[in-house]
Amino acid sequence: MRLYILILTALLSHAARSQTRISGIVTTDKGKTISHANIVLATTYDGASSDSSGTFSFSTTEKGPFMVLFSSLGYQEDSLKIELSGKPVYLELKLREKYNELNTVSITAGSFEAGDSKKNVVFSSLDIATTAGSAADVFAALQTLPGTQTSFSESGLFVRGGAASETRTFFDGLLVKSPFNSTVPDQASRGRFSPFLFKGTSFSAGGYSAQYGQALSSALLLESKDLPEKTTTGLSLLSVGAGVDQNIRFKNSALTIGGFYYNLKPAFSLLKQHTNWEKEPEQYGSNVQYKIKTSSTGMFKWYSDFSNSKIGLYTADLDKQGGSRFFSNINKNTYINTSFQDYISRKWKIQSGLALSNTDDSGLQEDKTYRRTDRVIQGRVSLTNYYASLSSLKFGAETFSTKRYERFDGLSREYTDQLSAAFAETDLFITNRIVARLGLRAEYSSYMNAFNLAPRSSLGYKTGRHSQVSMAFGRFYQNPEDDYLISKPLDFEQADHYLMNFQYNSKEYTFRTEAYFKNYNRLTKTDGTGLNNSGDGYARGVDVFWRDKISVKGADYWISYSFLDSKRNYRDYPVSATPPFAAKHTLNLVYKQFFQKLNSQVATTYTFATGRTYVNPNNPVYLGDKTANLNNLSVNISYLTHIFRQFTVLYLSASNIAGFKNIYGYNYSSNGQFRQAVRPPANRDIFLGILITIGDNTFVR
Repeated sequence: MRLYILILTALLSHAARSQTRISGIVTTDKGKTISHANIVLATTYDGASSDSSGTFSFSTTEKGPFMVLFSSLGYQEDSLKIELSGKPVYLELKLREKYNELNTVSITAGSFEAGDSKKNVVFSSLDIATTAGSAADVFAALQTLPGTQTSFSESGLFVRGGAASETRTFFDGLLVKSPFNSTVPDQASRGRFSPFLFKGTSFSAGGYSAQYGQALSSALLLESKDLPEKTTTGLSLLSVGAGVDQNIRFKNSALTIGGFYYNLKPAFSLLKQHTNWEKEPEQYGSNVQYKIKTSSTGMFKWYSDFSNSKIGLYTADLDKQGGSRFFSNINKNTYINTSFQDYISRKWKIQSGLALSNTDDSGLQEDKTYRRTDRVIQGRVSLTNYYASLSSLKFGAETFSTKRYERFDGLSREYTDQLSAAFAETDLFITNRIVARLGLRAEYSSYMNAFNLAPRSSLGYKTGRHSQVSMAFGRFYQNPEDDYLISKPLDFEQADHYLMNFQYNSKEYTFRTEAYFKNYNRLTKTDGTGLNNSGDGYARGVDVFWRDKISVKGADYWISYSFLDSKRNYRDYPVSATPPFAAKHTLNLVYKQFFQKLNSQVATTYTFATGRTYVNPNNPVYLGDKTANLNNLSVNISYLTHIFRQFTVLYLSASNIAGFKNIYGYNYSSNGQFRQAVRPPANRDIFLGILITIGDNTFVR
């Protein structure tokens, strides 16, 4: 026993000698003491809280260099590097008061603050999934926001008079070359990505950051989720197929493996189709995600996705009464996205990424075979310096290696391009009520042998506790579409944005109105001289948005209205005219009601848009005819329950339940004597689903 006591005493004495005593005081930058501040050694459990006099003390057995993290409610977090050697350490820690979003200005020109984000509209995955008419498609849900155009006959997001190719999608800061599934003549395609991949879906309708380029109209920024909280299995049983996702959570990392199979033939057999399908859409695919925390502030993410889809259909040949044309497509798409970010010091942050996008389309047009391959490899790195309490400077560079290959009936052609870019941008807070964003972006294309320099600037002024005004100017460049660029090197297309808005934003309400003008130059045009950059145009309008989360118990609704006046002289247009994708008036009414006692939610969306222009060869005025107004009323119902003690969502979605006979345009015969309306595949669309989450019974509305 005596020997045991001696050994225990020796061990305790050694432990006491090896400990380092850390003490100090926490104050504001003006010298006022801060109580209840948290002080901790990074990556350890050693720490303490400051007392009423701001002082603290604790001991640790750690050795070597460590970061001390300290924070307090209402103040900005901070850190300090120290050396632990066994000798007492005394620290004088200072915290700066945190600016509250309610009294701090932000840049809102061109973007929306209607969700959880400070600067942009952010739809959570649940928002998107429960917006009636979207069928859990990111792009369809965004069409309920002001500035966007409702489009059912073309794939893409049409923003403020811009064509679909003028909106770019970015996944964790990296370009997605082909964000949509395979395209079908006169029909829109769904987006490739599930909304549940992302923690933020930010949409800018114009005047966006100098960090991004190659988009004349707008940028859609998708930010992927971090580590899941626990290991779960997700099962989806749908009226159009099924899918499974397995999330495996480790201590500091997570692995997700998923797959799906969709076949629309059974669903189409129950709903009368306007399309003469030879092969109803069929698709399968898989994805792998891996995420790991590389440090207390660092994160590496890997996302890879592969999909294969097949379609085949007949379209009417108006030049041959009773005749038809055959079209088929096999689409194979591979997308890989890797990203890394970390704080390399208290004031410096690094972000980098590498992405590969490869899309291959092949099939038949009549009896002619075709194939088209698009490949983009992108590398990107940026550094951010936080040089003041709110202000920051970001600069970086990126490069895109692009290849387009086409083959039709034995003839082939291709082109390659190396587009390199550099950018710098600062958010300068003059006061917490005035902020200026100044940016500059430069790009060079090896294929076109062309260089551009794009200035961007924004200004925001806080007019009240919940209100502010913003304005912005930006110059934006974009390569001509691949369909034109593969024929010959051209020059960058250009658009200048001018924006001004007013926004009132509180926890309960959001109101904003924005006026804008876009001036287009150097658009691609084909005329008697061949392809050139002589096209131009303009778009101007006013957007209004209202969202209310409190007036009706358990309800959330928003109203968006857009007025658009736009004309262009580009492509094969003989004169300046309003393009078919630019409706003058667009209105969306979105309403969601949650019934807590019934564990269910009912959502409705009503969309109205004035008629679209179309080419009537019998009318001497080019694009002088318009379709009838578009109306659409959609409903979805979500019921939350448990199956085998696992959290389950039963989902029903129905679009155009009133059966409006919408027409998107007309196709004419060569002599103009016969025409056929471009209509949706079916007057109504119904979608059923059961979503089961194994291993997580929580639900947050």
